[in-house]
Amino acid sequence: MSEKLEPTSASSSLPLPSQTFYRGRNPSVRPKILLGILFILATLVNFGPSLKSLNSLRNDLAFEETENWLDKFDVGDLQDWSKCPKQPKALYPNTTWSLSDEEKKNVVDTYSRAVQIPTESFDDNGEPNEDPRWAPFFDFQAYLEDTFPLAHTTAKIEYINTLGILATFEGTDPSLKPLLLMSHYDVVPAPKDTYDRWTHPPFSGYNDGTYIWGRGAGDDKPLLVAQWEAITNLLENGFKPRRTVIFSHGNDEEEVFARRGQGHIAPFLEERYGKDGLLMVIDEGSGTIDDFYGAPFAIPGMGEKGYMDIVISVGTAGGHSSVPPKHSGIGIASEVVLALENNPFPTKLTPASPFLTSLQCALAHSPDVPKKYSKLLSSEGPTSYPELAEIIAKESLQRKALVGTTTAVDVIHGGSKVNSLPEEVNTLVNFRIDFTESINSTQHHINKLASHIAKQNGLKYFGFEKKDKDQLGGKYISIDLLGLPLEPAPRTPAEGGVWDLFAGTVKAVLPGPNGEERIVTPYTSTGKTDCKMYYNLTKNVYRFMGSSASASFAAHTVDEKFAIEGYLQIIRWVHAIIQNADAYTGEE
Repeated sequence: MSEKLEPTSASSSLPLPSQTFYRGRNPSVRPKILLGILFILATLVNFGPSLKSLNSLRNDLAFEETENWLDKFDVGDLQDWSKCPKQPKALYPNTTWSLSDEEKKNVVDTYSRAVQIPTESFDDNGEPNEDPRWAPFFDFQAYLEDTFPLAHTTAKIEYINTLGILATFEGTDPSLKPLLLMSHYDVVPAPKDTYDRWTHPPFSGYNDGTYIWGRGAGDDKPLLVAQWEAITNLLENGFKPRRTVIFSHGNDEEEVFARRGQGHIAPFLEERYGKDGLLMVIDEGSGTIDDFYGAPFAIPGMGEKGYMDIVISVGTAGGHSSVPPKHSGIGIASEVVLALENNPFPTKLTPASPFLTSLQCALAHSPDVPKKYSKLLSSEGPTSYPELAEIIAKESLQRKALVGTTTAVDVIHGGSKVNSLPEEVNTLVNFRIDFTESINSTQHHINKLASHIAKQNGLKYFGFEKKDKDQLGGKYISIDLLGLPLEPAPRTPAEGGVWDLFAGTVKAVLPGPNGEERIVTPYTSTGKTDCKMYYNLTKNVYRFMGSSASASFAAHTVDEKFAIEGYLQIIRWVHAIIQNADAYTGEE
């Protein structure tokens, strides 16, 4: 909100600009004005070309379109994604589980005990049977077996690559594609030097009556435990699945490369069930919002940005710090970093992003959509909404991340002693690739910036060439991939029988306040989840937690906690979707 600033008594006594201009007899004023004009003209004459050159340089380094993103998509799909999908009717399950107070106490205690097992995964973990840091994962497997004996004796339990957990509840009709529910049981590490900053210890699973506290309390153990609680209750009440239900739990989702868990489970399932062999995959993700511009919404992630990590290596001669060059290797690496940060990828909002679809749903169903949004959603498009994208990008960093490729410089290593110049400096950078971009277009932009810095500093440049260090010649800038990059995810359909099944169940089990209809809309996932391994197995991938988005706090940092009521919502959601998927008779 802007407010009008009135001049104070002190400022009102100062002359206004119009009062300071020549007004009569002051012979010194005109010469000063003439000198000022001459100074400006001299500046333009002397520095004009260099300013022009600077602008040209900036243009040279700016992002340039190397691909026509429209060629990647079907025109009909883009038209559909530009509209809010048709809302199905609420789909109620055969039974609901209204937990008694005693049952609530028991399931919350079970969840708390899961958080108490420190299943931390590290980027440098060794193999499961070799690295002792994996020991808590075996404890967690034992915890599941001891806590849910009925489900373990009913299901076929397989441990893929030792630590990946695969539980298959066989259905009576093998012609039906299985429902697959995912979650991971690894958590990001809680550094010991942060323990004193936690309100409750990170692996206490402390229950304060409202929240469960601890690392993994939000990401992702409530979903995993809720899945086992829901299936156990169904089995105890005589449920015999017609459609096979699969639980798939990875053990390294939080690692950079995440290849030991779902990287083995997904190919195993593809060999068993074939390409497009699953009905639907539901993984962790977003949840429900009671006030999405004034209306209750569910925002499942139905698209996911691409992903790429790179390592930038700068090699220089090194030497004694008493005779430094203009730029050391660290200085040159800093120039590359600044080039990346000062020449960002463009802000974009297009039908390729599910975020646009959610805004169109808000326009159709929410009473409080800002007028500037409404106007631009109607006046811009149909393929691009540049002004709206710029407005959104300025609202917050979280919103900005929804409208374009992001660049995050995360790690830099260089140098060994303060009196010795570094010979090699390595920088790790992460990119989350927009739906209109690709791995190739992202690498093109990086190459343009880094090669410019290399040329300025008289260094050879090697961009994504996979050269050995002895091939680089000692003075270089080299960029290589760190792990495997991923293109933006395929879009989950928001029409057809499976969409009606998913969205209808959400509407039935998770209605808005006072029973108000909850609108279900595709939404954008900026992160990367384990479901990235499953694109060959189904087109129906939903990243949806089944709880309020406000239930989770401080994931990945100090004082992580999750609302107990949100956890109970997840149980009700899983309980319902298993039943409704089992009863589903639509297209496979």
